[in-house]
Amino acid sequence: MGLRGNLEEIYIADLIQLNCQSGVQARLTANRDDQQIAVYFEDGQIVHAQAGRVTGNDAVYALVAWDSGTFEVEQNVVAPERTITMPWSALVMEGLRRLDESREAKSSEEGKESEMAESQTRSERLKTTLRQLVDSSSDIQGVAVISMDGLIMAAALPQGLEQMRVGAVSAGIMSLSGRSVGQLGRGNLQLTLVQGTDGYVLLTPAGSNAAFVALTGANVNLGMVFLEVREGAEAVAQILG
Repeated sequence: MGLRGNLEEIYIADLIQLNCQSGVQARLTANRDDQQIAVYFEDGQIVHAQAGRVTGNDAVYALVAWDSGTFEVEQNVVAPERTITMPWSALVMEGLRRLDESREAKSSEEGKESEMAESQTRSERLKTTLRQLVDSSSDIQGVAVISMDGLIMAAALPQGLEQMRVGAVSAGIMSLSGRSVGQLGRGNLQLTLVQGTDGYVLLTPAGSNAAFVALTGANVNLGMVFLEVREGAEAVAQILG
């Protein structure tokens, strides 16, 4: 019997990630009112999606916006066609970006002039905060905010550095560091510092569900960097609530 449940109890992005990471051939079917969306998985990627007459990426974007309904996952179901080639993580992030834009537009249409100071989405506020940190720091070359499963939430990185790689590597470091301090009886993880020949990587929790990542050059004032990273992580935690 396949996995079944309610979308009120599980975040759709987490459900997609679970199926991709399992690497099995499967179909996720979600239902809400009279709507149905089917997403097909194969070899750790999304290969096809259908929402009525809509297929491909747009069907996935539609599903990412759902926060209610029911779902069922059936294994060993073959996709009828291949309409998607984009990596699953990029699909989810684009869907979340579009969702943010849709919510912002709706808020604007409702005429909330009194809330203009807070009209930015969390994504935009994160991007602004990170860019300001990089621009104002003489030592930090790039920063990113990642979820604990390695998805990039916002980033201001040096040109040529892939966001997906930063997210995946950083999540691995955070996971290993957290387990290590726990196994060695050092309490909860506060900060991880990785030194390379060309600079440092600093990682620290930013609230309960995200991490703040900073990249520096080799010859930096670590005391100042620690301060900037701590302040950056606190600002991110406040935005994420």
